[in-house]
Amino acid sequence: MLRQMLVAVDFSVWSRDAAQHACDVARATGGKITLLHVLEAHESGPSDLEAAQTLLRELGLLGRRPPSCLIVSVKTRLDGPAGGARPENGVALAISEVADQLGSELIVIGLHGQGSRTGRKLGQVVEQVLLNARIPVQVVPYRPNRPGVNRWDSALAEMASPGAGMALRATIQIGSRCQRDD
Repeated sequence: MLRQMLVAVDFSVWSRDAAQHACDVARATGGKITLLHVLEAHESGPSDLEAAQTLLRELGLLGRRPPSCLIVSVKTRLDGPAGGARPENGVALAISEVADQLGSELIVIGLHGQGSRTGRKLGQVVEQVLLNARIPVQVVPYRPNRPGVNRWDSALAEMASPGAGMALRATIQIGSRCQRDD
């Protein structure tokens, strides 16, 4: 059972799908979610912080129970033999460190870079998280055709329609008979 999941989010559509997926998993397992946004060095102003808070509030509405929300900032680290700045390494490291601190059992992150001109299948941050994480990482692809209606709402609406209750009761009775015969 997943008791604690960390969902790394940014302002992309991939993050929304990752957060929705994590909420669905948490609903099924009874686990808790922490939404994490990492502010990079160039995103240090008050307007960026307010935008991140708004993002987390909106994504928090996807779950049945409100998730914990966390915003951390990271300085650009100097990596590599040439000493070049690699901001994605700092973001990925921050994600891994927060996951360790929270005792997370799974990191959920959206797939970035699909259809990019460079031909990369994974975004740079996703790639670094996968390489450095000490716990399982689930990469959730973006699905543009995802239904806009919550499937649980649709199921409840169908059950509330006339005649649906009888079909549901018949299914339950058949299922219970099958269990008794075994």
